[in-house]
Amino acid sequence: MTHSMGFSALIVAVVMLLQTGSACAAESRKAGWKFHTYKQRIDVQADGSATEHFERTYTLLAESALRMVSEETISYHENEDVLEGVTAYTLKADGKRIDVPKSSVQITSHAGVDGAPPAFSDYKDQRLIFPNVEVGDSVFVAYTIRHQKPTFRNHYSLLHYFGTNTIYDEAELVVTAPSAFGLREKTYNIDAPVVTPAAGDRTQWKWTYTNTTPKDDDEDGSSFTRAWRYQDLPTVEVSNFSDYAQIAAAYEAEAAPRAQVDERIKALAAEMVKGATGKRERAEKVYQWVAKNIQFAGNCLSGGDVVPRRTATILDLKMGDCKDHATLMQALLAAVDIPSSQALIYSGSWYELPELPCWQAFNHVINYLPDFDVYADATSTDSPFGKLPHAERGKQTIHTSAYRGVEATPASRPEDNWTESVTHMTVLPGGDVDMEAKYRFGGPFANGLSQQLTQWRKTPDFDGGTKYLKRWLEQTGYRGSGGYDDIPETEGPKETFSYGMHFHVEGYLDTSNPYGVTLSALFPSPNAIANQVAMAAATRPAYDFLCDGDKKSEELVITFPPNVRLLAVPHDVREQTPLVRFEATYRQEGNVLHVKRAIVDSTPGPKCEPDVAEQYAKIGAAVKRDSKAQAVYQPIPARRH
Repeated sequence: MTHSMGFSALIVAVVMLLQTGSACAAESRKAGWKFHTYKQRIDVQADGSATEHFERTYTLLAESALRMVSEETISYHENEDVLEGVTAYTLKADGKRIDVPKSSVQITSHAGVDGAPPAFSDYKDQRLIFPNVEVGDSVFVAYTIRHQKPTFRNHYSLLHYFGTNTIYDEAELVVTAPSAFGLREKTYNIDAPVVTPAAGDRTQWKWTYTNTTPKDDDEDGSSFTRAWRYQDLPTVEVSNFSDYAQIAAAYEAEAAPRAQVDERIKALAAEMVKGATGKRERAEKVYQWVAKNIQFAGNCLSGGDVVPRRTATILDLKMGDCKDHATLMQALLAAVDIPSSQALIYSGSWYELPELPCWQAFNHVINYLPDFDVYADATSTDSPFGKLPHAERGKQTIHTSAYRGVEATPASRPEDNWTESVTHMTVLPGGDVDMEAKYRFGGPFANGLSQQLTQWRKTPDFDGGTKYLKRWLEQTGYRGSGGYDDIPETEGPKETFSYGMHFHVEGYLDTSNPYGVTLSALFPSPNAIANQVAMAAATRPAYDFLCDGDKKSEELVITFPPNVRLLAVPHDVREQTPLVRFEATYRQEGNVLHVKRAIVDSTPGPKCEPDVAEQYAKIGAAVKRDSKAQAVYQPIPARRH
């Protein structure tokens, strides 16, 4: 099951899409600061390029937000953008203005050596430190970013969000464009724009927004990650793309020329697929090579240049962003006669595309292989071929070649996500215990664990876990020893994975007195059933949230020593809702206790309606009751002779 707070992910997306580069624009929760004024003006040209002018005044309301308000970072693409007219100062409560001195401005560039262009990320940052900011003061910043070329020629789109948890005394968004450019707008939770003619046969759209009572996000129910929709926020969509097919075609026109097969690509592809017995195995070998050998770095889809780098550059540096990974993989696949398309997708908590086609609805590029109906993300080192990372499952996507409309990547299936553990604990007469545990996983847990443990095995520090487990036992108040067992050797992430562990713990139980034993493994398995306790008191959210069904089973066998008698064991527990079932059974055979627990969550995902949260809460309450269950024993008096 997947449940966690999702607003931080939203804030990151908001800042990226707005491209304000503002450290202060992260959040104003708890009224620590506010936007006294927020103004953004965008002038779109006939070729789709644009000039953006920003003016913002932040007012510090509480000491807790001092660092947030007193720093500002302006980010822009160094290759394609020009930053102009930066004005920044502190405005004291008495009206005194203190300009930001040059000594408080730091510029960070990603350019290459001796003026060479940046190999990957071309962001340039200008960081401003405002002087002498105190509660009640304001800071002002204004600047212009001139985008020298359009992201997609003759096209423009914008997704703009105003935060509901942010105070805006006065906010204004203005867009102007040639009247013949064909811009359309869609507005949610904001008054419709005022549309007026502008000079030079242009049209102006002006939106205004105020929010004097910020929303408290804590009231949303922090146990669940929200599945965001564009109409959930005060949102402005602007675009002259006619449909998503046009976005796909625009990206394909830029990217396709870089995926050509040359002699170097042919030779490399032939080498990497040696020994493959079929077409799918060839595709898997190509995917594994790119995922393993090309490091992820760069801008992906964030504006600026959307043209992937040349495959020779990617191979020489063994590094690339998502566009580069997808382009290199596409070329290598083509070299071994496997067709593929790049696919645009959003990797995050957004599961719907905006009504107006906006390229900013996508922040990531992956591959689609029609011969196998498989999506592949070669930037992921934790995903086996044929499986996408968790954040990309069940997402809307468009193929940039052979466009077939808006499609969806496969969602996680409950039957594919499973965890099994079997733990045998033997209690020795003096109270020491020996434990052996076996774990098996399928799905995302298997993907991540197989990769992490495989990489750990290859490091000089690998010792089977003896040092780590010794320290862990000491931190819990016990002396003992242990280690990992049966870690398989793998060449990459696997869809199923298993390993074992063993322990000896000194003085874990008291066998000289009557005792109640909590019936849980000393070292809990990853994705443990006990984690569901967190749902017992969860508040029903007012929104759809992210969810994934799975199956978990845990078996615990405890063998008590002959110098104690097992007196009582818990009753069985069963709880069921329409989508989730929990069961715990207890069986005593003399001094041996068998405990079995299982949860079967059949929610299809990736989104659940709010009512499903109540089902999780009911199951969580049952797990919570069961987690307090104990077996009771007492020592057997020694016989007198």
